[in-house]
Amino acid sequence: MSSLPLGRFPVVAALLSAAAVLAGCSSPPSEDGASADPADGRFPVTITHAFGETTIPEKPQRIVALGANDLAVAQAVDAPIVGAVQNVSGSGPALPYLDPLPAEVLSISGEAPTISAEQIATFDPDVILAVSAWQVADRATYDQLSAIAPVVAPTEGLYAASMQDDARQVGRAIGEEEKVEELIATAEGQLAEVREQLPGLAGKTYLYGQARGEILPMVVGEQNQSTVFMRALGLDVPQSFKDAPASDDLAPGTVGVSYEEVGRLSDADLLIMTFAGADDRATFEGNELVQRVRAVQEGNYTPIDLDTAVALQAPNPVSTGWLLDQLRPALEKVAG
Repeated sequence: MSSLPLGRFPVVAALLSAAAVLAGCSSPPSEDGASADPADGRFPVTITHAFGETTIPEKPQRIVALGANDLAVAQAVDAPIVGAVQNVSGSGPALPYLDPLPAEVLSISGEAPTISAEQIATFDPDVILAVSAWQVADRATYDQLSAIAPVVAPTEGLYAASMQDDARQVGRAIGEEEKVEELIATAEGQLAEVREQLPGLAGKTYLYGQARGEILPMVVGEQNQSTVFMRALGLDVPQSFKDAPASDDLAPGTVGVSYEEVGRLSDADLLIMTFAGADDRATFEGNELVQRVRAVQEGNYTPIDLDTAVALQAPNPVSTGWLLDQLRPALEKVAG
């Protein structure tokens, strides 16, 4: 077992890193992903994940969070975080939906292609959360970090589970299952509320992609977390994209569309786009064929910033309400 199966590695993460998307093997998880001796209370607890098993002897008091979603869930339940990954979007080191942390805590680069074990060791952690850490995708990195403290990886692969199950993996590791379930219930309630308030979303279609050079990768995989999130609101990708072969050369679960064939985007009622850079946005919006796309002409084209793009491609229960607020104007338009 050499690397995590990154079956639904998001386009934004592919843009921000030079890390290869590697296929690998994983140990089958137990039914609930963890086991503990009831006689000893909640700890010690053994977490099953893609690299095997990790045993955490006591409730963690010094947590390092290497993934943005690890940080979001742990911070939301007031876990003792001593080291955390920075926001990758450039809007600031803190995630936009979380309270800021001290600079000495929020000091791990979210964009660097590798994790510095030496830096992690300086935090003296008693657990390392890497459920959503794309840099911890190979066995060598996992083993290196495991020499410092117990490491908790995703159950199957990066973003291969639902946002709910990823959050539960964190909750088990830090002994906060009940609080995490409350976060999940709140997020599911927020999704249900929007669905109820905007019944016109039901049956509508959307496409979500990125302008990057000459190719427009559209995220359409059936199990991509963004697809699951939008489906929870009543939206789905057009049938023509469901049937199209995805290109794992771009990112798994994506379909590449060239500017010559951009008319295919007219199959969607709502078009959400993010951009690798300002030039990519100018090229996209200035393209004559793009201007003829149905969603553009009907006012249902929605450009989003990188913070929103990252939250949509890898949502978590803490970001859900903020993300829905960012998308609300577009959702109201298409629902109407």
